[in-house]
Amino acid sequence: MSGSVTALYAGAGVAASALGKDYDRWVKAAAEQGRTDNPLSLPYDVAVREAVAAAAFVKKYWEPDGDRPGLKRVRNRLPASSSDDLLSIVHAVQEAQTRLLLIVDPAVADVGERARFVVDELESALEFLLDDDVDEPADAQLARIKEFHAQDGQRSSALSQALRDYAGLAASLEERLVEADEEFDVRLIAEARKLAEDLQRRALETIPDGDTSAAAAAIRNQLLRLMVERVGAIRKTAAHVFRRHPEIVREATSAYERRRRAAARREKARKAAEGKVVGNRPGAAPPPPPAASATSAGAQPS
Repeated sequence: MSGSVTALYAGAGVAASALGKDYDRWVKAAAEQGRTDNPLSLPYDVAVREAVAAAAFVKKYWEPDGDRPGLKRVRNRLPASSSDDLLSIVHAVQEAQTRLLLIVDPAVADVGERARFVVDELESALEFLLDDDVDEPADAQLARIKEFHAQDGQRSSALSQALRDYAGLAASLEERLVEADEEFDVRLIAEARKLAEDLQRRALETIPDGDTSAAAAAIRNQLLRLMVERVGAIRKTAAHVFRRHPEIVREATSAYERRRRAAARREKARKAAEGKVVGNRPGAAPPPPPAASATSAGAQPS
């Protein structure tokens, strides 16, 4: 096993042999679903994190506590093993993802973890700086970058572009970033650009075997679908059991989807506000008068 794969496993806090056992355990069950398309509507990393959180949710709320019910009451629908099973499926997904990346995009297996860390650090620093209730062009630029990369997967092409985009905005705001947070590491900007170049160069050098990569992608997607279905079952069960405890139900829902909906609402409000400003400008054409109804034109109602 390559050093890069071992590093990925170590970063996840899981032994490579354990992931391999989980992969063998679930790959046949996942294949029985038949479908091989990617089921995710959110980034891979986010889906994995939310699956781990769902597994932890089951353990946290399994037993009742005072007036608060527990998931244990529906154990015939959601077994006590649900938490451990979901974590095992997550490990199988990670193994399948790594096997796929080593075929189609080995550069990501080598430097992808560091690239995602750099992207996250730059994004967090920019969000902190610009979250100041002051509307400026950089706010819109960051929003566009986040929206563009919201569905990025783990491929080197997407990571490379994200690194370039965040590095470009961070470079233009470098002095302000340091002023807002004295611990901000400006070297991340240069590292982001270097990682982007490395990923792009190595992607051009990689020519994966089509049949092998297609088979690996199908297995990964089937395991992802199994993971998504288990997470969905936990969320539906939580909505029922804790229907009188909305704050607990919220813990089980997708934080990513909540943020995405909130961002969509803000963008809609911003566009509506801009439309009002344009409509109120001097010299703006007045809105057309409403069309006269047949009755107001003198016709007799039928």
